[in-house]
Amino acid sequence: MNKLVNVHKLFVLFIALFFQTENIKAQEQKEFATINEILVFTKSKNYQFKNADWQIKLANLTNKMAKLNRYNPKTPTSIQVLDNINQQVSFLPGQAFGQPNGTFKEVTIGQQYVSTFNIQPQFDILNMASNAQIKTAKINQQLVENQNKINEQTLYEKINMVYFNILSFDAQKEVLKENIKIANDILRIINNKFNAGIARKQEVNEAEVNLISLQDKLEQIEMNTKMQYQTLNLFFENQIDASLSQNLWDYQNIDTVLQTQNNLIVENARLQSQMAQQEYKALKYQNLPVLSFVSSFNWQNLSNDFSFAKNSNWINYNYVGLKLSYDLPTTIQKYSNQKSKQMQIEIWKNNEEHSQKENETRNAQMVLEYEKSLKQKENFRKIYDLKKDTYEKNYNQFKENILSLDKLLISQNDMLISKLNMVSALANIGFNKTKIEINNEF
Repeated sequence: MNKLVNVHKLFVLFIALFFQTENIKAQEQKEFATINEILVFTKSKNYQFKNADWQIKLANLTNKMAKLNRYNPKTPTSIQVLDNINQQVSFLPGQAFGQPNGTFKEVTIGQQYVSTFNIQPQFDILNMASNAQIKTAKINQQLVENQNKINEQTLYEKINMVYFNILSFDAQKEVLKENIKIANDILRIINNKFNAGIARKQEVNEAEVNLISLQDKLEQIEMNTKMQYQTLNLFFENQIDASLSQNLWDYQNIDTVLQTQNNLIVENARLQSQMAQQEYKALKYQNLPVLSFVSSFNWQNLSNDFSFAKNSNWINYNYVGLKLSYDLPTTIQKYSNQKSKQMQIEIWKNNEEHSQKENETRNAQMVLEYEKSLKQKENFRKIYDLKKDTYEKNYNQFKENILSLDKLLISQNDMLISKLNMVSALANIGFNKTKIEINNEF
């Protein structure tokens, strides 16, 4: 019995290891050196690009169908096989059959078995409403392509944010590890002083609190980094386990002047305004006459014996011609649709005007955000150099028992904050610079 239990445990362990191995295979490790590598790789993995391809195909199909619908080709076809069980009786004047005047004779006229095959090819020669729909479909095609670009840009900006969050967290971890070493050194010194009887237990406690606090911050940042990596991997549909090799400090010496002239939002508003105007034309043209080609080809089989009997008769009758159809503009729904579309046109015109101003402001603000982060970097660097110098002097005085522990810890915390501010400024530089570059791609 024990052997069976052990075999069962080994089998369960084997299955667990198998699925774990499969999971590792499914999520291969991939390292990225720059954000551009990530953006290129995303195009081959993210679901959004697959959806964009289908949306373009759908818009192309709509455009092709609109062109075919210009002629509205139709071929109604019917086959009818009838058995006139009780045929209609007609009453004819009796004198035609040798009967006295004023009398009538009952006569059954027609065939009992009537089979008919009918085909009616027809198409529109001139339909202004259908012609307008072709232009509507073309504008829709352009609108879909432009919207896909907006979605792509938005996706890249999200990746940009996650990317520099990770670089920022990595740099913060470096800073915290440096300060944890300092905190360990301070704790060692204060412990030595305590053992020598020249420091109080409270100071040892404060030094330990300082160390624990820094370790906690490091742990929190490590957890935040893992969450950001999870978000990054989701952009690849969790098909890989990504890692970044770029260092945030690479952005220390960047001072490039950048400009941006992205117009996707303006183009989107313009196309939507055009779409509304074209849809209004299509609605208006629905009140115009439609000229069509019509035809009918008929084959009829008549018999009193049975359907398609040997002695049955075949009769053919056909016609071709033109038809002019006109729907009088008395439909309330048509009138309502036109008026509603006119109002929508005015709304889209206002949106188009506003989007132009909004876009100019957005482009200008991106450049200002980038320039602001460059200036912040310089200021924070100067502050850090001063805070670092203050800490080093305080540290030397602390070792010589000239300075108290609390003042040393304050100066260390100030130095830590000033360097973390530098990290934040560098992350903003990288983020804002890349955001402008992404916008300039569209």
